[in-house]
Amino acid sequence: MAKARILIVEDEFLVAHDISNMLIELGYEVAAIVSTAEDALAVIRNRAPDLILLDIRLKGPIDGIQAANIIKEEWSIPFIYLTAHADDLTLARAKSSDPLGYLLKPFEFRELKTVIELAFYKYEKERQAAFWAIHDRLSGLPNKFLFLDHLSKAIYLGDRHHKRIAILSFVVLPAGGSAGAPAPGLHDIVPEVTERLTRILRKSDTLARMESGEFIILLPDLETEEQSRIAARRILGVFDDPVDHEGRAVPVLVFYGLAMTDRTGQDPETLLQKSLANLAENLKINAGVSP
Repeated sequence: MAKARILIVEDEFLVAHDISNMLIELGYEVAAIVSTAEDALAVIRNRAPDLILLDIRLKGPIDGIQAANIIKEEWSIPFIYLTAHADDLTLARAKSSDPLGYLLKPFEFRELKTVIELAFYKYEKERQAAFWAIHDRLSGLPNKFLFLDHLSKAIYLGDRHHKRIAILSFVVLPAGGSAGAPAPGLHDIVPEVTERLTRILRKSDTLARMESGEFIILLPDLETEEQSRIAARRILGVFDDPVDHEGRAVPVLVFYGLAMTDRTGQDPETLLQKSLANLAENLKINAGVSP
C-alpha cells in the first residue's frame, strides 16, 4: 500500500524539519516542505498531497486560512492547522474553513500521530457519506439525484447540438422458481444485471438505479425515435440469456419504458417520469405474466 503523502506548510525552519522527521517515523511520505502559501499552491498544482499540515500564520500576502479556503474550493484536500496562536479571533476565522484538526505548537509525537489518524478517518467517513448520497448502495451505480444531474447536462448539450435524449427505464425480474429451488429475489440478481449492462453501454451513456429498484439509462446523441428503440432492443437483448445465481441459470423477464426529448428539449424530471410511467403501463399490460 502506498504511503500517504503529507505537505508541510510551515515558515519556521526548525519546526518544519522536526515535523518532517516525525512524519517519516510514522510511516508517511513528506510531499514537500514550503514556507509560504504561494509555494504550497504551486506544489499542489503539480501533484496534490493526501493531507496538508498548514501553519495559520504565514509570511506573504496569503495567510494559512486564506490558503485553506483556496485549497478547499479548488481541490478538496484535507488539512490540519498548525498554530502557536489560539486567540478567539484566529480560532473563529480558522473554524470557518472547516479543518480536520488543530495542532497547537509546540506539540509532541503522540499528538501529531493522533491528530493525523483522526483526520484521515474523518475524511474517509465524509468521502464515503458524500459518495453514497448520490449512489445506489446495492449496485454502486448513480442514484436518481446524480442521474438527473447528468440528464440536465445532456439535455442542454443536446439542444446546443440539435440532438435528442432518450431515457430507458426497466425492471429485470427473476423467473422460473421451483419447490426445490425458488427463484432468487430481485436484490440477488442486481450485481450480474449491473455487470451485463456496464459491458454493453457506450461511454456516453449513463446507467443508474432508482431507490425503488428500477434501472434507468440515459441515451444521448440521438436523432430519431427509431434510433432510441434500436438502442433499447440492443441493450435489453443482454437478458435473452438466463442470469447465474449460485451456480443455477435463472431466466428473467424484462419490462421497460422509453421516453425521448422533443426538438426543444424537456425538463429532466418530466422526462424521467414519462419513462417511468411508460414502464408502469407496460407492467400493467403484462400483469398476467408472472415471474
